Amino acid sequence: MSQRGRSGFLSYLLLLSRLLQFEHRAEEPNSSSWRGELSRPAATVLCLHGAQSNLSALQLAVLHWQVSSRHHQTCTMDYGYLLGLLEDMQLHWEEAASLPQEQEESLADSFSAFSEFALGLLRQLRDYFPATNSTAIHRLELLLKCLDKLQLFQPSFEICPFETELNMDIAAALKRGNREWYDRLLNAKSPREQPGLQRLAGLVELVDAIYEDLQSCYSIYASLFHSIIKIDFFTLTFRQLERLLAEEVWVLTEDLSPKMTLEVASRLFELYLSLADIQRFWSSILGRDSRSLALANIHTPFLPAVKLWLQVLRDQAKWRLQGAVDVDTLEPMDGSSKHSSSAATASLCFSHIQELWACLAWPDPAQAQGLGMQLSQDLCEAALFYTELLRKKVDTQPKASGEAVSEPLCVVLNNVELLRRAVGQALRGLAWPEGASGLAGGLPRPLLSCTQALDEDLHREACTVTAHLTSKMVGDIRKYVQHISLSPDSIQNDEAVAPLMKYLDEKLALLNTLLVKENLNRVLEALWELLLQAILQALGTNLDVSADFYSRFHFTLEALVTFFHAEGQGLPMENLRDGSYKRLEEELRLHKCSTRECIEQYYLDKLKQRSLEQNRCGRLSVRCYYEAAEQRLVVEVLHAADLLPLDPNGLSDPFVIVELGPPHLFPLVHSQRTQVKSRTLHPVYDELFYFSVPAEACRRRGACVLFTVMDHDWLSTNDFAGEAALGLGSIGGIVRPQAGGSSRAGQPVTLHLRRPRAQVRSTLRMLEGRTNREAQEFVKRLRELEKFMEADP
Repeated sequence: MSQRGRSGFLSYLLLLSRLLQFEHRAEEPNSSSWRGELSRPAATVLCLHGAQSNLSALQLAVLHWQVSSRHHQTCTMDYGYLLGLLEDMQLHWEEAASLPQEQEESLADSFSAFSEFALGLLRQLRDYFPATNSTAIHRLELLLKCLDKLQLFQPSFEICPFETELNMDIAAALKRGNREWYDRLLNAKSPREQPGLQRLAGLVELVDAIYEDLQSCYSIYASLFHSIIKIDFFTLTFRQLERLLAEEVWVLTEDLSPKMTLEVASRLFELYLSLADIQRFWSSILGRDSRSLALANIHTPFLPAVKLWLQVLRDQAKWRLQGAVDVDTLEPMDGSSKHSSSAATASLCFSHIQELWACLAWPDPAQAQGLGMQLSQDLCEAALFYTELLRKKVDTQPKASGEAVSEPLCVVLNNVELLRRAVGQALRGLAWPEGASGLAGGLPRPLLSCTQALDEDLHREACTVTAHLTSKMVGDIRKYVQHISLSPDSIQNDEAVAPLMKYLDEKLALLNTLLVKENLNRVLEALWELLLQAILQALGTNLDVSADFYSRFHFTLEALVTFFHAEGQGLPMENLRDGSYKRLEEELRLHKCSTRECIEQYYLDKLKQRSLEQNRCGRLSVRCYYEAAEQRLVVEVLHAADLLPLDPNGLSDPFVIVELGPPHLFPLVHSQRTQVKSRTLHPVYDELFYFSVPAEACRRRGACVLFTVMDHDWLSTNDFAGEAALGLGSIGGIVRPQAGGSSRAGQPVTLHLRRPRAQVRSTLRMLEGRTNREAQEFVKRLRELEKFMEADP
């Protein structure tokens, strides 16, 4: 080569090129990791030739880069090796002056050739550097670093090797590659010449493939391009592909809208979910606004299809529930669960519907409210449909004779509870975007109303099943309560109660194994009420019995409270001591009292009453004090206000009856009354009444003055307008002596009028049931007072 007149630079270039071709082909012809290692003889020849040609270190570095980069374009070499050559050349470039113009032009040509080759690879990025291949991704990283190095040399050249900025060329290559990849994918999955429905199925696959590719762009490629060559590859690719998709979808949906069928609606719904995934993916990245996307309003043509598909979803849900109940044996699925297979299917079904709604993520608030309400109503309908299927299923089960606890009913009750939780969670997950309606309790008001209505329906269903379950135990409970009532006084209370407690212990132990906690509490509450009613019935059918009889049932009641509370593991104590318990406990307590104690309790109950609506019956102002010198009680009725209008003219003719009680404390005292005040709701009386009674009697238990306000009717019976009681133990002259012997001690007292409450009436009923003379005379006296109230004053 030297004899032909070639320069040492060119001779070295040709020699190195031949040696690389020979050595690479001999060593690793198919390897992309070859780093240009030469054999020892080849390295010696090159070293001698370089020394003889007097080539500088920069020239040698340039020659190795030119030859290796050109060789790489036909036989792939390791990008790390090429990057090292560029770094070596950069180092010597900074130390040397410059290259001759011919050699610089040759180097610029090599830069241009390599960049064109690299841009070709980047156009086929997904083929040459697949995201799933970590080795390929590492090669891409090194290639991008090589391109970045090329840009660093650009200011050093007198002749620019690049017509435009390399970054712009890379971005253009990536866009071109994206479009070519998209067109290939479109032709493979959804060719435009296919019929619309067939294209629709392929388009769903195309969207899914693009979604997967965008995820790879974001998680794998984006960081490399941004960190090395400052190109936002993800935004570039996302915007380009989603715009192409939007154009394709708009055309296809317009073509299919007039041909809407169930099959088309199902496919369109599937397509919309895939498109929504792409939009959500964009929005999930910090600082991205999906409103700027071409897909932003793509939901509009899908609305008819979504509405139709929701109807299909409702029918499919019912079909699944029907099939699940048909094969259900109403037995627990396994040892760890207490519900049957159909409840698990129903729970999964509702969960899937909630997930589909979340994926739908309909962006228009007003339309979302309509779709959400339709879906929530369908969910409620499906839930009630399932409970109806369960009822029919349990009705067809063979009835096991002699069993007080039905295992199928327990399973049904557990199924209803699991359904209540599952459908409640699904409904709460249907919340649509704000703006369609105001929020209440964290949910849109229509959805909250729907949720509450369904919860009430399922609660009633659970109560119905509970009632059926406990109805099988009613006969046994009555039998054991009757056993207690018929037990002779000679046996101990705990011995009389033992059979009932043993029965309850056995049945509740079984129920505890069959029922979930919520349902066990429901059954406990139902059984508690059954027991209270059974005891009340026993008390009603056993009249005129000994005090020991009531003491035994009082013992029974407290034993049952302890049993059902179960040291905090059962029903709360406040629940046990409420409702029917209060009535029963009151009756037992009164039955144990003497007649005089009952009469005193009658008046104590009146003193304890508090008006629930203080202004409903009005107010009465009075003043009471005791004149010790005269040994008499002075009662002054001052005035009343806001009385009930009991006459047709909207007014009343009120008068006040004043009496002392209990009668056995004041046996010689008669009731007194005020004048009638006509046509007023705010009468002023200012009347004094004197009762000659000893102070000691006023200090006794239950001693009080009772004020009864009546409306006087001339042609019919008088009307009750309200009553109030004032305890005598706290009035002036009784609680302490009057200062200076004043006869007008004490301030006026305002009493709120009210009607007799339940406990007062229950005490009166208790006295009516007693046959002794004192009780009968007291009841007779009250009846006479009632007649007196009705008489003309």
